[in-house]
Amino acid sequence: MATNSPLDGSGPAGLLQLAAHIDEALWLYDPKAGRMLYASPAVARVWGVSPERLAFEPRAWLENVHPDDRERAAEGLRGKEYRDDEFRVLRPDGSTRWVRARSFPMRGPDGRVARIAGLAEDITGKRQMLAALQQREAELQQAQKMEAIGRLAGSVAHDFNNMLTVILGYAQHLLEQMPEGDERRPELEQISRASKKAGALTHQLLTFSRRQVIQPVLLDLNGVVAEMQKMLRRLIGDDIEVAVAPSPEPALVVADSVQVSQVIMNLAVNARDAMPKGGRLSISTTAVRHERPLSHRHGVVPAGEWVVLAVSDSGTGMDERVLTHLFEPFFTTKEAGKGTGLGLAILYGIVSQGGGHIVCESTLGRGTTFRIHLPKARPGDGPAQRVEAPAAGGLRGTETILLVEDEEAVRQVIRMTLSEAGYSVLEASGSAEAMWICGKHHGPIQLMVTDIVMLQMDGFELADKLTALAPQLKVMFMSGYTEMPVPERHQTTPFLPKPFTPQVLLERIRAAIDAKAV
Repeated sequence: MATNSPLDGSGPAGLLQLAAHIDEALWLYDPKAGRMLYASPAVARVWGVSPERLAFEPRAWLENVHPDDRERAAEGLRGKEYRDDEFRVLRPDGSTRWVRARSFPMRGPDGRVARIAGLAEDITGKRQMLAALQQREAELQQAQKMEAIGRLAGSVAHDFNNMLTVILGYAQHLLEQMPEGDERRPELEQISRASKKAGALTHQLLTFSRRQVIQPVLLDLNGVVAEMQKMLRRLIGDDIEVAVAPSPEPALVVADSVQVSQVIMNLAVNARDAMPKGGRLSISTTAVRHERPLSHRHGVVPAGEWVVLAVSDSGTGMDERVLTHLFEPFFTTKEAGKGTGLGLAILYGIVSQGGGHIVCESTLGRGTTFRIHLPKARPGDGPAQRVEAPAAGGLRGTETILLVEDEEAVRQVIRMTLSEAGYSVLEASGSAEAMWICGKHHGPIQLMVTDIVMLQMDGFELADKLTALAPQLKVMFMSGYTEMPVPERHQTTPFLPKPFTPQVLLERIRAAIDAKAV
């Protein structure tokens, strides 16, 4: 037989005892009298006020609800139907809490609503977790989208660079054979100029896609900024004040000096465009240490030591829509013909390829700040700078060159250029054929010119194997792109980026052959 003990929950006293020990707030409302009949102790944790006040001051219940949510919360007290609402509560301590409130109409024998029972819980933590999860999901989607676009850009640029190398090679070959007064000469020169412009575009795409071959060295960002300061003043005009604040200690990073200069230049030009009526451009370097990951709109900066290059302007700023698409290629807010939309995409690629991160903060009408986080380096980190010997005694030669290139059209135009310059050329369409040729060839081979990205074995591995067999063999790499970093042992090996003209090819070949052995 059931008992009415307060602790077994079988009677009114037992129910009240249970209500006092659960986290959710329970309440009972009389719609006719317009007041609370009961509010459990948990109300104090949710609303921040005592249950007695909410029970005996009818207006207090809704007065603590955020004004924008008050009408929705009031619907739960009218008792017409079951309600499940979420609204904000303004607590006396100044904090704002999100509450989920469910109300259940209780009807009497006549079918009318006599009481309304309710259950309320603080869901602030749940909403924060959901918001964080949604942010992480958005960051992941953005990263995946940028990676997919980058891979596509890299693949297109790779094929395009090979084609441009062929076009530039044959155009130059025909120009050299054509008399100065030939009426067709201007057309060939236009083909050559257009090909060089296209090569510059693919260079930008490769930079964005992080597949450009870079030459990282130990740099002090303070020195880079100082060197560019005078040039920046001339570039952005007299109506913009330039303020530079270098770090008091060396701001050491391992990076490509040309690319770092390009990052600063791109940001300075964007800042100038955002300040058509003048303003202030600030550039600073700072060494920071993040004890925990720093989450931002476009990703997360891991914990650790960083050198931060900050570029700020007092310009027009950007809205939420622009910030969302900021680093996507070909996205631009400039007028037609005044921007390619590649500037910030290239910046993103440069920084990402160097293991860094970009944090952007902007407010409409109040300017923009870009903070470039680069891994902090220490003295002794990083490879030495690559130094190529100047061409000596003209661009012709009689040496034997092993040419390794899997794209037939590219191989043919390089062979033609080298053969016409007097070199003996041994051709290989891949690493296996190159090793076979080296094993069968009688006589010395002075230089191997090899593509980096090939099937079976990449150019770095091929160079290691052949130089182990023939230590006197010199090597020069060439590539339109590469997904792999240049190994430290090859950081000083001559490198020729595609596309290239016959003139540049012969200059680099001669310099590589004439360079003194290290």
